[in-house]
Amino acid sequence: MIGRDTELREVERFLSRATSSGEVLVVTGPIGIGKTAVLREAAALARRAGFTVVEVSGHRAEADVAGAGLTQLLLRLPAFEREPAAAPEIGDLFATQLVAAVEDPLTAGTALVEALVRSTDATAAVPLMIALDDAQWFDAQSLEALTSAVRGMRRGPVALLVATQRGDGRAFTRRFPRLVLSPLEPANGERLLDTHVRFLPPPLRSRALAEAGGNPAGIIGIARTLRDPGMPETSLLAPWLPLGESLQRDVSSLLNGLPSAAHDFLLLAAVAHTDRVDVLLEAAEASGIEAGGLIAAERAGLVSVVEGRLCFTHPLLPSALHWGSSHGQRRPVHLALADVLADMPYLRALHVAAVSTDPDEATAAALEEGTTADLPQAAVVLERAADLSPTAEGRAARLAEAAHAAGVRGQVRTLRRLVGRLMAAPMPASLTAEVCALEARVAYSTDGTPEHAVSLLRRSAAAPSTHWPPPFVPVACSIAPALCAPAWSRTLRPTLEAKLGEPERENDPDLLAALCWTDRAAYGARARTLLDAAAAEHGAGARPQSLRHAVAHVVTATALDDPVTADLIGSHILRPLAKLGHFGTAITVLIHLQIAHVLLGRRAAVEQDADLGIYWAQVAEDTCAHLAFRTGVAQTQAWTGDEEGHQVLTDEILSYALPRRLQMLAARARWARGLMSLTHGRPEDAFEELRMLSTDSGDAWHPVAAGWALGDYVAAAVAAGRADEVRDQVRRVAEVNRGVGSPLVGHLVARSRALLSEGDEAERHFMDALTARSAPLRYELARTELAFGQWLRRQRRVLEARTHLQKARDSFTALGADAWARGAASELIAAGEATASAHPDWAARFRLTPREAEVARLAAAGLTNQMIGWQLALTHRTVASHLSRVFMKVGVASRGQLPSVLEPQ
Repeated sequence: MIGRDTELREVERFLSRATSSGEVLVVTGPIGIGKTAVLREAAALARRAGFTVVEVSGHRAEADVAGAGLTQLLLRLPAFEREPAAAPEIGDLFATQLVAAVEDPLTAGTALVEALVRSTDATAAVPLMIALDDAQWFDAQSLEALTSAVRGMRRGPVALLVATQRGDGRAFTRRFPRLVLSPLEPANGERLLDTHVRFLPPPLRSRALAEAGGNPAGIIGIARTLRDPGMPETSLLAPWLPLGESLQRDVSSLLNGLPSAAHDFLLLAAVAHTDRVDVLLEAAEASGIEAGGLIAAERAGLVSVVEGRLCFTHPLLPSALHWGSSHGQRRPVHLALADVLADMPYLRALHVAAVSTDPDEATAAALEEGTTADLPQAAVVLERAADLSPTAEGRAARLAEAAHAAGVRGQVRTLRRLVGRLMAAPMPASLTAEVCALEARVAYSTDGTPEHAVSLLRRSAAAPSTHWPPPFVPVACSIAPALCAPAWSRTLRPTLEAKLGEPERENDPDLLAALCWTDRAAYGARARTLLDAAAAEHGAGARPQSLRHAVAHVVTATALDDPVTADLIGSHILRPLAKLGHFGTAITVLIHLQIAHVLLGRRAAVEQDADLGIYWAQVAEDTCAHLAFRTGVAQTQAWTGDEEGHQVLTDEILSYALPRRLQMLAARARWARGLMSLTHGRPEDAFEELRMLSTDSGDAWHPVAAGWALGDYVAAAVAAGRADEVRDQVRRVAEVNRGVGSPLVGHLVARSRALLSEGDEAERHFMDALTARSAPLRYELARTELAFGQWLRRQRRVLEARTHLQKARDSFTALGADAWARGAASELIAAGEATASAHPDWAARFRLTPREAEVARLAAAGLTNQMIGWQLALTHRTVASHLSRVFMKVGVASRGQLPSVLEPQ
């Protein structure tokens, strides 16, 4: 009911009037405008208002059967539906209904309505509403009887709501008030479309809305066909999008009884790509359509002519005409239009391509030249151009172009099919580089096999190419982050370095982006110069000179541990990419954006990225991307401490990533698991998970992700008593970061050194971490404030500790990191800050100290001494001591008895 607020208010007023007298309201409008939806909503409103509702519908086969409508209404009588055998008077009425309706419609209708009232409520205090849909197929005698009876009712309040198709010229449509449904406003049409399909390039989205013309059924029908994986891709080449079987049948009914000349002219107009009447008449003459076709169509009320332009009176009729006609019917029309559109090469080529089966280089070239960057059906158009190419080499080249267009647009199924066609045919040597790069994209996107993809990229790199960048470079740029740097270095690094060594390529963003993932220390400085310049341009709001380079900058920023720049540039280019329909590239950018939002601690943004990215990835059938976005969700779950489904989710990610050696995906999943264990006071488990991504012997080792997880790895090691095992890792990460210069990693290194140090040295490292606030690292800063506050409290500097602990608690609360916020609040209690919840009633009753109360609460919740110690920054011996005193004060012998003694919190 989007956009129908005004109409529903009118229905509510109609129902209000009907509570005191018989009322009739006729809802009318063209096919698909939403009459049935309005009737259903009206029925729901009536039931909520206390009406008894009886719903009936006209049927085409019974339109000429006198009394059929009243008979159908009789079967809806509540008493008859409940117990037909217990209502003999209804059976008698049923037996005489047909005759009575023919001989005396008013008497028959009145008798039936009164029977409805009697069967509904003996006192006639309950109002009755009859909802009659498709009244154009309700026989005339029954309709006359029913409407007359309702208006003449004196025994009880009755409302009759009738929906009929526009053009129903029977007298009742003029005698009673009418509610005429109009097309939806554009904004409401967009809202309706969004409820059915979101993954549409803006040009295709605009096309769907324009063709539907505000008709709700048209919007929904087109959306569903576009979403249907069984829809032939060639449908996008048609002048009109398909409506779906049911709506196609309904709209085609408007053509029943139309003269053949009018039908042929309307078909011509439907496929013409123009509304100019002079062009249409010229094409009609050329195709042999009988004179008078336009006039007959106007007389039938299907078209109108205004200022030399032809307009269909129903927006869905052109689609119904096109998809309801055969190839033989369309062929002469397309050829005639091609002749009169000779001065418009692309449109002419579309008409020729629609019916041509023979090779035609001129048409193929015109299709290729007319394909623009924002054309959503570019892959289909280019494939059609390939099919019309007279030479094998030309066919292969255009198929490769089509495959590239599909990859950029995220059309993975199309990409796979087109690459399959390329591989099945003889491959010209000139296309080896292009085809191998495309095959690598398929291997990575659909099979999740990066090693095979890299071997194909190596073949692509070894083959000569006239393109810049060579076809393997953008694919390498998108695949590089998923791999472990040494494996990547052994394969493509020498080739990438050779390309970068060419004088005109020494600062190419695409090459540097890929190389930064092999050796950040070697290439970070050069990439940083380009990245800083790009960030300044995007920060000033300048339009990127090259979207391809901007994507490379986002990939580079992630490699250099710079979430601020990745967020700045990625957010700036995501909308333009989506506007062009380049959803394949947009998915890559969004993955990096989500990583940036994780590193920046922006929980809401991470979840929004996941919502959009998961939808895009599902439609694109990109499993790897789908799991990447869900990994971000696993990360935010670890912040909040919500363990529900977390193990299952990360198991699913790891079972996909580990066998395929998708190291980044596996590392992020291990990080999320490790952080969840750390959040819940299981440092040994956390250490083992984080070790798997932080050391080269781990199954999820990724040197870049290891830097992001350093703070958690060290915190787990210290809490588990394994601090010596992580000192070398801190040193290695710090050494790499000297060349990279990441504020994020610098902060994590400083905090890690503080946790591994004692005395003044630890304090100096904490201060270094907190003074270097050049990046808005909300979550990591809160973790550092908490760690410093804990350290200060252990040094008995409680007043200083409170300041940092308060900042940590407030930050965690704002981030929704509830478990960490509770830990910070517990530390504040230990530092002497009283809170409203610090000393519950049961604690006062048993004379427990604030710390004893905290230990008792956690023990009653089932936490072990070690887990309690982690959350409260106590040794397990101190926890045991507190518990011993709790048991004596409370009068229990074990922790298992605590829940029954303490009141629930």
